[in-house]
Amino acid sequence: MIEALLFDMDGVLADSEDISIQVGIEYFKTIGVNATRDTFSNALGCGERLFFDKAAENLGVSYSYDEASAFFKRRYEEIIGDRNIALPGADFVKRAKKAGILTALCSSAPRWKVETNIEGIGLEKADFDFIASGEDIKRNKPEKDIYELAMIKLGVSSDVSVVFEDTTGGIESGKRAGCRVVSMMTTIDGAAAEAAGADSVISDLSAIQEFSTPGELEALLFDVFAGTDAVRYGANLIRPLERKMPRSFTEKRAIEAARKTWENGYAPYSHFKVGAAVVSAATGRIYPGCNVENSSYGATICAERNAITTAIAAEGAIGIDILVVYSDDDPPAPPCAVCLQVIAEFAASDTEIILVTPRTEPVRYTFKELLPMPFIFPTMR
Repeated sequence: MIEALLFDMDGVLADSEDISIQVGIEYFKTIGVNATRDTFSNALGCGERLFFDKAAENLGVSYSYDEASAFFKRRYEEIIGDRNIALPGADFVKRAKKAGILTALCSSAPRWKVETNIEGIGLEKADFDFIASGEDIKRNKPEKDIYELAMIKLGVSSDVSVVFEDTTGGIESGKRAGCRVVSMMTTIDGAAAEAAGADSVISDLSAIQEFSTPGELEALLFDVFAGTDAVRYGANLIRPLERKMPRSFTEKRAIEAARKTWENGYAPYSHFKVGAAVVSAATGRIYPGCNVENSSYGATICAERNAITTAIAAEGAIGIDILVVYSDDDPPAPPCAVCLQVIAEFAASDTEIILVTPRTEPVRYTFKELLPMPFIFPTMR
Protein backbone atom coordinates (compact mmCIF):
# COMPACT_ATOMS: atom_id res chain seq x y z
CA MET A 1 0.00 0.00 0.00
CA ILE A 2 1.24 3.48 -0.85
CA GLU A 3 2.58 5.50 2.07
CA ALA A 4 4.78 8.09 0.35
CA LEU A 5 4.91 9.94 -2.98
CA LEU A 6 8.27 11.27 -4.18
CA PHE A 7 8.03 13.99 -6.83
CA ASP A 8 10.53 15.26 -9.33
CA MET A 9 9.95 18.97 -10.00
CA ASP A 10 10.62 20.01 -13.60
CA GLY A 11 8.24 18.32 -16.02
CA VAL A 12 6.16 16.77 -13.23
CA LEU A 13 4.92 19.72 -11.17
CA ALA A 14 6.53 22.68 -12.94
CA ASP A 15 6.45 23.60 -16.63
CA SER A 16 9.98 24.96 -16.48
CA GLU A 17 12.07 22.75 -18.74
CA ASP A 18 11.42 24.96 -21.77
CA ILE A 19 12.71 27.91 -19.74
CA SER A 20 15.83 25.95 -18.79
CA ILE A 21 16.49 25.05 -22.41
CA GLN A 22 15.96 28.66 -23.50
CA VAL A 23 18.47 29.87 -20.91
CA GLY A 24 20.91 27.13 -21.91
CA ILE A 25 20.71 28.20 -25.55
CA GLU A 26 21.26 31.83 -24.52
CA TYR A 27 24.30 30.92 -22.45
CA PHE A 28 26.08 29.02 -25.20
CA LYS A 29 25.34 31.93 -27.54
CA THR A 30 27.34 34.18 -25.18
CA ILE A 31 30.41 32.02 -25.82
CA GLY A 32 29.83 31.99 -29.56
CA VAL A 33 28.18 28.57 -29.88
CA ASN A 34 24.78 27.92 -31.46
CA ALA A 35 22.81 25.39 -29.45
CA THR A 36 19.35 24.01 -30.21
CA ARG A 37 16.67 22.14 -28.27
CA ASP A 38 18.22 18.87 -29.45
CA THR A 39 21.47 19.89 -27.74
CA PHE A 40 19.74 19.30 -24.39
CA SER A 41 17.80 16.15 -25.33
CA ASN A 42 19.84 13.95 -22.96
CA ALA A 43 20.68 16.71 -20.48
CA LEU A 44 17.35 17.05 -18.64
CA GLY A 45 16.50 15.81 -15.17
CA CYS A 46 20.03 15.15 -13.93
CA GLY A 47 20.95 18.43 -12.25
CA GLU A 48 22.47 21.71 -13.37
CA ARG A 49 26.05 20.46 -13.69
CA LEU A 50 25.15 17.56 -15.97
CA PHE A 51 22.71 19.82 -17.82
CA PHE A 52 25.63 21.94 -18.99
CA ASP A 53 28.22 19.15 -19.14
CA LYS A 54 26.15 16.97 -21.45
CA ALA A 55 25.13 19.91 -23.63
CA ALA A 56 28.78 21.00 -23.97
CA GLU A 57 29.75 17.43 -24.83
CA ASN A 58 27.02 17.29 -27.47
CA LEU A 59 28.35 20.54 -28.94
CA GLY A 60 31.99 19.50 -28.67
CA VAL A 61 33.01 22.64 -26.78
CA SER A 62 34.52 23.56 -23.41
CA TYR A 63 32.93 26.04 -21.02
CA SER A 64 33.17 27.49 -17.51
CA TYR A 65 30.59 25.87 -15.23
CA ASP A 66 30.79 28.72 -12.69
CA GLU A 67 30.02 31.28 -15.41
CA ALA A 68 27.25 29.13 -16.84
CA SER A 69 25.67 28.59 -13.41
CA ALA A 70 25.68 32.30 -12.59
CA PHE A 71 24.21 33.15 -15.99
CA PHE A 72 21.53 30.49 -15.59
CA LYS A 73 20.38 31.73 -12.18
CA ARG A 74 20.22 35.36 -13.28
CA ARG A 75 18.32 34.74 -16.53
CA TYR A 76 16.01 32.05 -15.09
CA GLU A 77 14.84 34.36 -12.31
CA GLU A 78 14.37 37.20 -14.83
CA ILE A 79 12.22 35.06 -17.12
CA ILE A 80 10.11 33.30 -14.52
CA GLY A 81 9.12 36.47 -12.64
CA ASP A 82 5.56 36.13 -11.42
CA ARG A 83 4.69 33.54 -14.08
CA ASN A 84 2.55 30.59 -13.02
CA ILE A 85 4.48 27.53 -14.21
CA ALA A 86 2.25 24.88 -12.67
CA LEU A 87 1.62 21.85 -14.85
CA PRO A 88 -1.94 20.45 -14.90
CA GLY A 89 -2.68 18.58 -11.70
CA ALA A 90 0.05 20.15 -9.55
CA ASP A 91 -2.52 20.35 -6.74
CA PHE A 92 -2.29 16.54 -6.62
CA VAL A 93 0.33 17.11 -3.89
CA LYS A 94 -2.31 18.67 -1.65
CA ARG A 95 -4.81 15.91 -2.51
CA ALA A 96 -2.27 13.28 -1.48
CA LYS A 97 -1.56 14.92 1.86
CA LYS A 98 -5.29 15.21 2.50
CA ALA A 99 -5.52 11.43 1.99
CA GLY A 100 -2.83 10.90 4.64
CA ILE A 101 0.05 10.17 2.26
CA LEU A 102 3.56 11.52 2.88
CA THR A 103 5.06 13.72 0.14
CA ALA A 104 8.62 14.64 -0.78
CA LEU A 105 10.08 16.85 -3.48
CA CYS A 106 13.23 15.34 -4.99
CA SER A 107 14.70 17.68 -7.58
CA SER A 108 18.16 17.51 -9.12
CA ALA A 109 18.09 21.30 -9.44
CA PRO A 110 19.96 23.62 -7.06
CA ARG A 111 18.11 24.76 -3.95
CA TRP A 112 17.42 28.29 -5.24
CA LYS A 113 15.66 26.90 -8.32
CA VAL A 114 13.63 24.40 -6.29
CA GLU A 115 12.32 27.14 -4.01
CA THR A 116 11.66 29.48 -6.94
CA ASN A 117 9.66 26.76 -8.71
CA ILE A 118 7.63 25.86 -5.62
CA GLU A 119 6.45 29.44 -5.46
CA GLY A 120 5.93 29.52 -9.23
CA ILE A 121 3.50 26.57 -9.17
CA GLY A 122 1.42 28.00 -6.34
CA LEU A 123 2.52 25.56 -3.65
CA GLU A 124 4.36 26.11 -0.39
CA LYS A 125 7.33 24.34 1.14
CA ALA A 126 4.98 23.18 3.89
CA ASP A 127 3.05 21.14 1.31
CA PHE A 128 5.98 18.68 1.32
CA ASP A 129 7.10 16.60 4.28
CA PHE A 130 10.65 16.70 2.92
CA ILE A 131 12.46 18.64 0.18
CA ALA A 132 15.73 17.51 -1.39
CA SER A 133 17.76 19.38 -4.00
CA GLY A 134 20.82 18.49 -6.01
CA GLU A 135 22.91 20.15 -3.32
CA ASP A 136 21.88 17.57 -0.72
CA ILE A 137 23.53 14.61 -2.44
CA LYS A 138 26.90 13.77 -3.97
CA ARG A 139 25.55 11.70 -6.86
CA ASN A 140 22.63 13.13 -8.81
CA LYS A 141 20.14 11.32 -11.03
CA PRO A 142 20.25 8.80 -12.66
CA GLU A 143 21.84 7.53 -9.43
CA LYS A 144 19.39 6.55 -6.69
CA ASP A 145 20.74 8.77 -3.92
CA ILE A 146 18.11 11.52 -3.87
CA TYR A 147 15.21 9.09 -3.59
CA GLU A 148 16.95 6.99 -0.96
CA LEU A 149 17.60 10.15 1.05
CA ALA A 150 13.92 11.11 0.86
CA MET A 151 12.78 7.67 2.04
CA ILE A 152 15.22 7.78 4.97
CA LYS A 153 13.94 11.21 6.00
CA LEU A 154 10.31 10.14 5.68
CA GLY A 155 10.94 6.84 7.47
CA VAL A 156 9.46 4.67 4.72
CA SER A 157 10.67 1.76 2.59
CA SER A 158 10.83 1.53 -1.20
CA ASP A 159 7.94 -0.95 -1.45
CA VAL A 160 5.48 1.68 -0.17
CA SER A 161 7.01 4.63 -2.05
CA VAL A 162 6.02 5.83 -5.53
CA VAL A 163 8.22 8.11 -7.65
CA PHE A 164 6.79 10.57 -10.19
CA GLU A 165 9.21 11.37 -13.01
CA ASP A 166 9.32 12.58 -16.61
CA THR A 167 12.79 11.72 -17.96
CA THR A 168 14.67 8.50 -18.60
CA GLY A 169 17.35 9.51 -16.09
CA GLY A 170 14.73 10.21 -13.44
CA ILE A 171 12.90 6.94 -14.10
CA GLU A 172 16.19 5.07 -13.81
CA SER A 173 16.92 6.85 -10.53
CA GLY A 174 13.58 5.84 -9.05
CA LYS A 175 13.92 2.24 -10.18
CA ARG A 176 17.46 2.00 -8.79
CA ALA A 177 16.03 3.13 -5.45
CA GLY A 178 13.64 0.17 -5.60
CA CYS A 179 10.48 2.26 -6.03
CA ARG A 180 7.61 1.95 -8.43
CA VAL A 181 7.73 4.81 -10.94
CA VAL A 182 4.90 6.71 -12.60
CA SER A 183 6.07 8.62 -15.66
CA MET A 184 4.52 11.77 -17.08
CA MET A 185 4.37 12.22 -20.85
CA THR A 186 5.39 15.86 -20.55
CA THR A 187 8.98 15.26 -21.66
CA ILE A 188 9.06 11.74 -23.15
CA ASP A 189 6.42 9.59 -24.83
CA GLY A 190 4.83 6.52 -23.31
CA ALA A 191 6.96 4.01 -25.25
CA ALA A 192 10.20 5.65 -24.09
CA ALA A 193 8.94 5.76 -20.50
CA GLU A 194 8.04 2.08 -20.53
CA ALA A 195 11.38 1.20 -22.12
CA ALA A 196 13.10 3.09 -19.30
CA GLY A 197 11.26 0.95 -16.75
CA ALA A 198 8.22 3.04 -15.74
CA ASP A 199 5.54 0.98 -14.00
CA SER A 200 2.74 3.31 -15.08
CA VAL A 201 2.47 6.10 -17.66
CA ILE A 202 0.06 9.05 -17.55
CA SER A 203 -0.26 12.28 -19.51
CA ASP A 204 0.15 14.45 -16.41
CA LEU A 205 -1.02 14.53 -12.80
CA SER A 206 -4.46 15.83 -13.79
CA ALA A 207 -5.16 12.37 -15.28
CA ILE A 208 -5.37 10.90 -11.76
CA GLN A 209 -9.02 10.75 -10.74
CA GLU A 210 -10.40 11.66 -7.32
CA PHE A 211 -9.36 9.50 -4.36
CA SER A 212 -9.69 9.77 -0.61
CA THR A 213 -7.49 6.95 0.71
CA PRO A 214 -4.08 5.47 -0.14
CA GLY A 215 -5.85 2.29 -1.26
CA GLU A 216 -7.93 4.14 -3.83
CA LEU A 217 -4.83 5.88 -5.19
CA GLU A 218 -3.04 2.51 -5.37
CA ALA A 219 -5.89 1.18 -7.47
CA LEU A 220 -5.93 4.19 -9.77
CA LEU A 221 -2.18 4.02 -10.43
CA PHE A 222 -1.45 0.30 -10.51
CA ASP A 223 -3.98 -2.27 -9.40
CA VAL A 224 -7.13 -1.64 -11.40
CA PHE A 225 -5.88 -3.87 -14.22
CA ALA A 226 -3.45 -6.67 -15.13
CA GLY A 227 -2.63 -7.81 -18.69
CA THR A 228 -4.68 -10.05 -21.04
CA ASP A 229 -4.79 -10.68 -24.80
CA ALA A 230 -5.77 -8.17 -27.49
CA VAL A 231 -9.46 -7.63 -28.30
CA ARG A 232 -11.05 -5.83 -31.26
CA TYR A 233 -12.68 -2.54 -30.32
CA GLY A 234 -14.28 -1.27 -33.51
CA ALA A 235 -11.44 -0.71 -35.96
CA ASN A 236 -8.67 -1.23 -33.40
CA LEU A 237 -7.00 -4.16 -31.69
CA ILE A 238 -6.47 -3.20 -28.05
CA ARG A 239 -4.99 -5.24 -25.22
CA PRO A 240 -7.46 -4.73 -22.37
CA LEU A 241 -6.32 -5.23 -18.83
CA GLU A 242 -8.10 -7.58 -16.48
CA ARG A 243 -9.80 -5.78 -13.62
CA LYS A 244 -8.68 -6.42 -10.08
CA MET A 245 -10.99 -3.82 -8.55
CA PRO A 246 -14.80 -4.17 -8.67
CA ARG A 247 -16.36 -2.78 -11.84
CA SER A 248 -18.58 -0.61 -9.66
CA PHE A 249 -15.43 1.23 -8.53
CA THR A 250 -14.71 2.39 -12.07
CA GLU A 251 -18.36 3.05 -12.94
CA LYS A 252 -18.82 5.30 -9.92
CA ARG A 253 -15.79 7.40 -10.85
CA ALA A 254 -16.78 7.62 -14.51
CA ILE A 255 -20.28 8.80 -13.61
CA GLU A 256 -18.85 11.43 -11.29
CA ALA A 257 -16.44 12.61 -14.01
CA ALA A 258 -19.33 12.90 -16.48
CA ARG A 259 -21.42 14.81 -13.93
CA LYS A 260 -18.66 17.32 -13.29
CA THR A 261 -18.05 17.98 -16.96
CA TRP A 262 -21.83 18.20 -17.55
CA GLU A 263 -21.80 21.31 -15.39
CA ASN A 264 -19.27 22.87 -17.80
CA GLY A 265 -21.28 22.16 -20.94
CA TYR A 266 -21.40 25.11 -23.36
CA ALA A 267 -25.00 25.18 -24.62
CA PRO A 268 -26.14 28.81 -25.04
CA TYR A 269 -28.43 27.89 -27.97
CA SER A 270 -30.12 24.62 -27.01
CA HIS A 271 -29.70 25.11 -23.24
CA PHE A 272 -29.25 21.32 -23.12
CA LYS A 273 -25.97 20.46 -21.43
CA VAL A 274 -24.44 17.01 -21.77
CA GLY A 275 -21.45 15.48 -20.01
CA ALA A 276 -19.66 12.27 -20.92
CA ALA A 277 -16.82 10.10 -19.70
CA VAL A 278 -14.86 7.41 -21.52
CA VAL A 279 -13.05 4.62 -19.66
CA SER A 280 -10.06 3.35 -21.63
CA ALA A 281 -9.94 -0.44 -21.91
CA ALA A 282 -6.14 -0.40 -22.09
CA THR A 283 -5.36 1.79 -19.09
CA GLY A 284 -8.56 2.23 -17.07
CA ARG A 285 -8.12 5.98 -17.18
CA ILE A 286 -11.22 8.14 -17.33
CA TYR A 287 -11.49 10.94 -19.89
CA PRO A 288 -14.36 13.45 -19.55
CA GLY A 289 -15.95 15.68 -22.18
CA CYS A 290 -18.89 18.09 -22.49
CA ASN A 291 -20.92 19.40 -25.41
CA VAL A 292 -19.63 22.61 -26.99
CA GLU A 293 -22.13 24.43 -29.21
CA ASN A 294 -21.34 27.01 -31.87
CA SER A 295 -23.11 29.86 -33.66
CA SER A 296 -22.58 27.76 -36.78
CA TYR A 297 -24.52 24.72 -35.60
CA GLY A 298 -22.50 22.31 -37.73
CA ALA A 299 -19.39 23.18 -35.72
CA THR A 300 -20.96 21.90 -32.50
CA ILE A 301 -19.26 18.90 -30.87
CA CYS A 302 -21.15 16.48 -28.67
CA ALA A 303 -19.92 15.47 -25.24
CA GLU A 304 -19.30 11.86 -26.28
CA ARG A 305 -17.01 12.86 -29.15
CA ASN A 306 -15.28 15.43 -26.95
CA ALA A 307 -14.44 12.71 -24.41
CA ILE A 308 -13.26 10.31 -27.12
CA THR A 309 -10.93 12.85 -28.75
CA THR A 310 -9.52 13.75 -25.33
CA ALA A 311 -8.77 10.08 -24.70
CA ILE A 312 -7.13 9.66 -28.10
CA ALA A 313 -5.02 12.79 -27.59
CA ALA A 314 -3.65 11.21 -24.40
CA GLU A 315 -3.29 7.56 -25.46
CA GLY A 316 -3.61 7.24 -29.25
CA ALA A 317 -6.04 4.62 -30.55
CA ILE A 318 -8.27 3.48 -27.72
CA GLY A 319 -10.79 0.83 -26.84
CA ILE A 320 -13.85 2.05 -24.96
CA ASP A 321 -14.62 -0.13 -21.95
CA ILE A 322 -17.36 2.10 -20.52
CA LEU A 323 -18.99 5.27 -21.84
CA VAL A 324 -21.15 7.41 -19.54
CA VAL A 325 -23.60 10.03 -20.89
CA TYR A 326 -24.93 12.49 -18.29
CA SER A 327 -27.85 14.80 -19.13
CA ASP A 328 -30.88 16.47 -17.57
CA ASP A 329 -33.40 14.56 -19.67
CA ASP A 330 -36.16 12.12 -18.82
CA PRO A 331 -35.69 9.38 -19.86
CA PRO A 332 -31.87 9.72 -19.99
CA ALA A 333 -30.59 10.86 -23.38
CA PRO A 334 -28.64 8.33 -25.47
CA PRO A 335 -25.80 9.30 -27.83
CA CYS A 336 -26.97 10.81 -31.12
CA ALA A 337 -26.56 8.87 -34.37
CA VAL A 338 -23.34 10.69 -35.32
CA CYS A 339 -21.82 9.95 -31.91
CA LEU A 340 -22.83 6.30 -32.16
CA GLN A 341 -20.93 6.01 -35.44
CA VAL A 342 -17.85 7.65 -33.87
CA ILE A 343 -18.15 5.36 -30.85
CA ALA A 344 -18.30 2.40 -33.25
CA GLU A 345 -14.71 3.08 -34.30
CA PHE A 346 -13.50 2.36 -30.75
CA ALA A 347 -16.16 0.14 -29.11
CA ALA A 348 -16.71 -3.58 -28.78
CA SER A 349 -20.22 -4.97 -29.15
CA ASP A 350 -20.42 -5.42 -25.36
CA THR A 351 -18.97 -1.98 -24.47
CA GLU A 352 -21.20 -0.64 -21.71
CA ILE A 353 -23.08 2.60 -22.34
CA ILE A 354 -24.43 4.12 -19.10
CA LEU A 355 -27.08 6.86 -19.31
CA VAL A 356 -27.48 9.03 -16.20
CA THR A 357 -29.49 12.04 -15.01
CA PRO A 358 -29.44 13.93 -11.69
CA ARG A 359 -32.76 12.33 -10.69
CA THR A 360 -32.73 8.77 -12.00
CA GLU A 361 -30.76 5.60 -11.50
CA PRO A 362 -28.24 4.76 -14.24
CA VAL A 363 -29.66 2.97 -17.29
CA ARG A 364 -27.29 0.49 -18.94
CA TYR A 365 -27.04 -0.70 -22.52
CA THR A 366 -24.45 -2.57 -24.52
CA PHE A 367 -23.19 -0.75 -27.58
CA LYS A 368 -24.72 -3.43 -29.81
CA GLU A 369 -28.16 -2.68 -28.37
CA LEU A 370 -27.86 0.98 -29.38
CA LEU A 371 -26.24 0.38 -32.79
CA PRO A 372 -26.66 -3.23 -33.98
CA MET A 373 -24.97 -2.76 -37.37
CA PRO A 374 -22.16 -0.13 -37.15
CA PHE A 375 -20.09 0.68 -40.24
CA ILE A 376 -16.37 -0.13 -40.01
CA PHE A 377 -14.22 0.40 -43.10
CA PRO A 378 -13.69 -3.00 -44.76
CA THR A 379 -9.89 -3.06 -44.45
CA MET A 380 -10.16 -2.30 -40.72
CA ARG A 381 -12.69 -5.01 -39.80
